[in-house]
Amino acid sequence: MELILEMNKYAKYIRNKLSNQELLEQLAEECNEFAQASLKMIRAGGMSANITPITRREAYDNFIEEQNDVVSVLWVLTCDERYAYIDEYPKYERWAKRLGYKETGGVEG
Repeated sequence: MELILEMNKYAKYIRNKLSNQELLEQLAEECNEFAQASLKMIRAGGMSANITPITRREAYDNFIEEQNDVVSVLWVLTCDERYAYIDEYPKYERWAKRLGYKETGGVEG
């Protein structure tokens, strides 16, 4: 877990604030959303008789967003360099602030 030093301040805060169990719970939730986005891609792509009102582009955009959400949690959970490319994902700031992160006068967290 040495790569935690290279994480952005929001991802570090999340990593230090949440337990592995809580991060795994978040990962499970994001995986579920990714699975739903995958199914929606099938429907929007005309690969199913059960059509959906969203466009292929909307389905694809949601698919990519959910994929990034899964990878963002994997980065915080594992600190594995394979996921480091996601470090600048904007979700970290929103997530950290929901968990209580505050920036005040140069003092973070």
